Amino acid sequence: MKIALKEFKARFPSGFQHIEAWEVVRKHEKWAQVPLMGEEGEGSAHKRKPVDVDFSIPDMNEDPSPQRAQRRDKRQATSSEGSSAELAAQFKVYTAMKEAKQAVELEAIELRKKRESEARELISAQLETMKNYNYDRDMKTFLKPHDDVPPSMLPIILARKREIANKYGWPCDF
Repeated sequence: MKIALKEFKARFPSGFQHIEAWEVVRKHEKWAQVPLMGEEGEGSAHKRKPVDVDFSIPDMNEDPSPQRAQRRDKRQATSSEGSSAELAAQFKVYTAMKEAKQAVELEAIELRKKRESEARELISAQLETMKNYNYDRDMKTFLKPHDDVPPSMLPIILARKREIANKYGWPCDF
C-alpha cells in the first residue's frame, strides 16, 4: 500500500485524497482478493470441477460460440441485502467524519484569517505611530536653533534641516 501511494504521489503531486474512504470499503467482500487463473487460492482445489475435454475435430457447420448462461436476478447475484446496508452505514459514518473534519478546517481557516487581520491592524497602528514619532523628531530638529552650533558642524546641520524641509514641503530660507 505504501509503495502504491508513493508511486501515485510521483505521478500526481497532490497525492491520493481518498485514503479514509478506501479504509472504509477495502474490507468489504466486493474488494476481496480473487486468485488469478492458474493460482492456488484457499480451498480452490476443492472447488474445481472436472472438465470433459473433447479432442475431436469440430463440425465447421456448427456454431462454435459457447452458449451464455441465463442471468440470475440481481438480488440473487449480490451476497446479501445486509452487506449493502452495512456499506451504506459505513459511508454515512465516513461522510459524517469528513464533514466534521471540514468544519474543523473551516474554523481553523477563519481563526487564521482573524489573526492575520488583527496582525495587519497592529502593524498599521505601529507604522502610524512610527510616522508620528519621526514627524515630531524632524519637527524638533528643524525648529531647534542652530546659532550655538560649532562652525564645523553648521553645514551638516543646515543640510539636514533642508532635507527635512524638502521631505515635508516646509519653507526653508537658510
